Amino acid sequence: MAGPPPAPPGIYYVDGAVEPILLAGDQTVIEGFGFGNTPGSVRFPGATGAIAAPVTASDWTDATIRVTVPDSSISGSVSVTTAGGQQFLQPIHIVPATPFDPATLTWQARSPFPRAPVGVALAILTIPTAPQLAITLYAAGGGESVGGDSGLVVDSGVYVSQVAVGGGITAWQRQHDTTSLALSRVLPAPRAYAAAAAANRYNSRYPGPGGVLYVIGGVDGNAQATASVYAAPITADGVAGSFTSRLSLPTAVAGAIAVVRRGRIYVMGGADTLGRPQSAVYMARINPDASLDGWYTQPPLPGPRAYGGGAVLDTRLTAFGGIADSALPGGGLEAAPTRLPTADTTAVSLLSGFFSGTWGAGNPLLSEGRSQFALLNPGKILLVVGGMYAGAPTNSAETMAASTTGDSVAAFTGPVATNTIAGLGGGTLIGPVGVAWRDADGTAHGLVLGGIDLMTRLRHADVWGF
Repeated sequence: MAGPPPAPPGIYYVDGAVEPILLAGDQTVIEGFGFGNTPGSVRFPGATGAIAAPVTASDWTDATIRVTVPDSSISGSVSVTTAGGQQFLQPIHIVPATPFDPATLTWQARSPFPRAPVGVALAILTIPTAPQLAITLYAAGGGESVGGDSGLVVDSGVYVSQVAVGGGITAWQRQHDTTSLALSRVLPAPRAYAAAAAANRYNSRYPGPGGVLYVIGGVDGNAQATASVYAAPITADGVAGSFTSRLSLPTAVAGAIAVVRRGRIYVMGGADTLGRPQSAVYMARINPDASLDGWYTQPPLPGPRAYGGGAVLDTRLTAFGGIADSALPGGGLEAAPTRLPTADTTAVSLLSGFFSGTWGAGNPLLSEGRSQFALLNPGKILLVVGGMYAGAPTNSAETMAASTTGDSVAAFTGPVATNTIAGLGGGTLIGPVGVAWRDADGTAHGLVLGGIDLMTRLRHADVWGF
């Protein structure tokens, strides 16, 4: 009996996406079939014609090509020409890498959140709408703490805000909330300290229409960690359909380190139903039908870690900060447990997304232990904002910055920025959430939302951006 026909030659995905948004100067991977094992050529669109991108023999295989996006590239189609003369094209969108100096960052108040929560899951959806980018923020769940941080009233609400050119945002709109599951546009059950990811054709294999919002894990209305995964269709305007259950995590976790890269979701560590940090790591790929192809167990972290941060840079994944000992949901506001200064790193396959090695100790990134911070990644730079650390009572290092080059992350230095959120009346924020993006002209922006003030033990509805 004849087997399935061979896959047709061509480009299938670039940077794990159908039609990716790429930052000039970044490394990317072209996936497909039939490239051959002898290098051909890769050309990116440019203002005055195609730009050849050098490719080494070690970076060219029959199914993948690893290449750097030329600094002067523009939106259009990337072309691959094989050694045998076949040419393949794929549309791409280029954002220029406009220099961003964290020292010049200036925090400004943005449209406040309708509630004053902690543990919100925040995601960002980006859609090219030449000449601009349509950017939408999604905030799901969260909790209103009672009795300081000893209790939590968890919400199921989902809020949406549109981003304006220059970094401003519109008023947050709660999505339709009704007892009818068919008509509801909020979570089916309350969640806090979950992770969120927004996928569309520009950052994943899902071709559309629109996108999908995933809300992963978190604590429920009884402050117990869950393994649930909810997903709903979304557009630039809001939630477009009901949330439904998707493939659950293998185990219940809250406060996990979650990273989305090249159409894959990585979930690392997190705390179990008893508040104990874990070391398990899972990876799932977003399929073209928006399902998840399975939560694949990856080599575990060297030690338990929850309420920290992480990033995938080219072919390495790095996790850092957080806590390793039991704590209340959210990590607590006391000096104990000890916060982690350490970082762990591992290699990731460009083609499959699976780990291609075990974890090892990474270069020290934090000068002191830190947890419950917002991590912003606008490209080329990582920012840590707020959180629990020894100097938090005096806001000695509210915003710290680390440069990234290829697979490498430099140590965080600072404090950076021309002002502080605390100095603007925003408090000493513990547990804020954050996202970052770039305008179509490459200008970097970021935003942090919520959190609880370490000094007053009061929750904040403030939203801050740059």
